[in-house]
Amino acid sequence: MHWAIVMLTLIISNLSYLSAMFVGGNPNLQNKKSFKECVLYGTINNKHVQGLYSTLEGISDHKVEMEDLHKTIFNMKPSHNYLRLALIRKIPPKDCPNKPVTPAGMSIIEYQGTPDTQVSDKVTTRTVVRAYARAHTQTLPRFLTDLGFKPDYEMVLRGRRYRTKQIETFIYKVQKIPKSIDPSSAVDISQYYLVECTVPCHNLSDPVVSEFLSFAENLRPVIKLEKFDATKLNK
Repeated sequence: MHWAIVMLTLIISNLSYLSAMFVGGNPNLQNKKSFKECVLYGTINNKHVQGLYSTLEGISDHKVEMEDLHKTIFNMKPSHNYLRLALIRKIPPKDCPNKPVTPAGMSIIEYQGTPDTQVSDKVTTRTVVRAYARAHTQTLPRFLTDLGFKPDYEMVLRGRRYRTKQIETFIYKVQKIPKSIDPSSAVDISQYYLVECTVPCHNLSDPVVSEFLSFAENLRPVIKLEKFDATKLNK
């Protein structure tokens, strides 16, 4: 994973130069973050999602955020390693298509490390590097392609984000985009919503992990949140 962080830092440094050149302003990377987080996942049927909304609205600290994301995955496989980046932009609400909902018209570049799940662990942990890039929609994909990344797939995530202290719960539908069609025409691929619950942590002995597990336990009457077992993908 160490080499991936170094590679991403190099990419972000070049993006600063690229953005300034294409946008005509100062280096345009803001809010670069590198952190570790705990994650739990779940699914819930369309018929029962309102119950989960109601439960989270009763315990959330902030107003629910409606969030529609267009996400394109790029990957690179140098030697025996593997690096995957996500290029994310927020989709304006349908009733206000020209409203800029991503901060200052930015795209989000995100790297998520390989999920680390030991048998004894109750949660999945992963390293995340995230940065906002003020560059044209077509500039960043072209730049990543020039670096050797290849676009793998794209999707639309439509859902709601709830915040309780440091814990974030994102409930969303995954939609596929027909070839050469605008993301607004994306269609559902399942009758189920995906639920991703995250919290920043330093390590598994961090007190916030216990709070995180208690939070998940409180949701159990509505949904069962579990760690992600990456080994199942190879079976």
